[in-house]
Amino acid sequence: MFYHRQKEIGTIRSFFTDRKHALLVYGKRRVGKTTLINKALEDFEGKVVSFQCTSESYESNCVQLMKEIELSLGREFGRFDSFHDIFRFLVSLDVPIMVVLDEYNELKDSYGGVQADSMMQKIIDSLAGTNVRVILSGSAISVMAELLDSSNPLFDRFAVALKINEFDYYEASSFIEKWSIRDKVSAYSVFGGSPAALEYIDSSASLESNIKRLVVDPRGSVRALVENTLLKEFNKIGPVLSILNRIGNGKRTYRDLREVFDQKNTGNLSRWLSKMVANDVVTRSYPINEDENSKHVFYSIGDNLFRFYFTYVYPNRSRIENVGVDAVYDNLIKPSLDMYFSYRFEDVARQYFSMLAKAGRLDGIIGIGSYWYDDRKRQANGEFDVVLEFINGYDVFEVKFLKNKMTEKLAATEAEKIRSIESFKSRRIGFVSIEGFDFTSNEYVLIDGNMLFSVTSQQLA
Repeated sequence: MFYHRQKEIGTIRSFFTDRKHALLVYGKRRVGKTTLINKALEDFEGKVVSFQCTSESYESNCVQLMKEIELSLGREFGRFDSFHDIFRFLVSLDVPIMVVLDEYNELKDSYGGVQADSMMQKIIDSLAGTNVRVILSGSAISVMAELLDSSNPLFDRFAVALKINEFDYYEASSFIEKWSIRDKVSAYSVFGGSPAALEYIDSSASLESNIKRLVVDPRGSVRALVENTLLKEFNKIGPVLSILNRIGNGKRTYRDLREVFDQKNTGNLSRWLSKMVANDVVTRSYPINEDENSKHVFYSIGDNLFRFYFTYVYPNRSRIENVGVDAVYDNLIKPSLDMYFSYRFEDVARQYFSMLAKAGRLDGIIGIGSYWYDDRKRQANGEFDVVLEFINGYDVFEVKFLKNKMTEKLAATEAEKIRSIESFKSRRIGFVSIEGFDFTSNEYVLIDGNMLFSVTSQQLA
C-alpha cells in the first residue's frame, strides 16, 4: 500500500513537461525512492525504462541497460557499446521515453566517479528538446548530493533535486492506524520512519510481539534489514558500528566519542563523523542559543530504528543467541523502554512544532531546538530539550511520556524549576503529555497526544 508523498509525486509529474530533461532523486536506502518514482510514472504517457546500476564494469552496465530497454519496448535492438550510443538510439525512436537510472552512485563507482558525471552531463545536454528524459536516483546521499555542487559537471542540469526523507511520526502512524496514540509513538520510537521497516509490522499483534519478532529475533525481518542492507551502505565510511554503539540512545560530544579509539585513530574521527552526518547516519546539533562552535555540540543517532538497534540489540547479540529473545527482552529491554520512549517523545514534540511552523501557525517563530542555560548565581546548568525561539523570546515545553494524565501539581513543580533559572526568561511555559492532563489552564500551553495526531486541524493556542 502506498502512503503519503503526494507533494513529491506532484514534483516528479511536473518534470514530465519541464524544459530540462533530467531529474535527481536521492535518499537513504529503503526509504521508498523506487516505489515513489514508479508511482509517479504511472501517469507518464510513454515508455518507462527502469535500470538499477551495478558496481560491475561499465561494459556490463551497458549490456544490462540494453536488456531493460528491449524488455520495456518489446523488441530486440542489438548491441551498443556505450551509454552515449544507447541514448542516441533512444532519441531516434518516435515515442516518449523515461529512463530511470537507479543507484547511479554504483555506476559512478564502476566508471571512475566524476568521469561518469561528465558522461551523463554530455548525455543530458544532448536530450534537450527530444523525446527522452532521465531520472538519476541513488542512496549514497553524500555522493548524490555532490552532483549539485557547482564544481560538478552535472551542476544545473536537473529540473529538480528531490531528497526523499523518512516518514515523520504522523506519516508513520498510517501503517498502524488502529493502535492507541501511546503505541503509535512507541512504535515510531522503535521502527522509525522507514517504509521498508514499517510495512513488516503486524497491526493485529501487540507492540511487544512485533519488537520481539521483527527486531530482537536474529531471524527478524527488520533486524535483517538493518544488518544486511542498511548498515552495509555505511561500511565504507569507517568504524560506523563502534561509533553508533558508543552513541546508543544518548547524545555524545566529540570528546565522548574520541574515547572509543586509540590515539593513532582519533585524527580520523572528525572525518568519519562528517561523512556520517552527510549521509544522515547521525545528526549534529547544538542549542539554539549557541553557535556551531559551541562546546555543547552533540552527536546522536537520528534514525529511530538504528537507535533502538544500537541501544538494545547490538550490545546483546551474544545474550540473545545464548538465552533467547524472551529472556533478553524481559530482563534487559522492557525495564527501560519507557525511559527510551520518553526521549524519543521529545523528538516527536519537536516534529509537531515544526509542522505547525511550516503551516504558518506559529507567528514570529525563528527556531526549534534545545536551550543551554548556565545560571552561575545558583551554580546550575543544563538543557531545556524542547524550546521554540520567537523574535521576541522563547517558549519552553516540558515533554512527559507518563502512564497517567499529568497533574496540575506536577505542572506547577516543573514550571517553578523553569522560572528558578534566573539566566533564562521565557515568554510562555507549556507541557506536552502523551496521556493528556487532569486539569485545564490559562497559564500554561497544554498539548496532549490527540493533538499531536490532529496536526491538520490543531493550532497552538
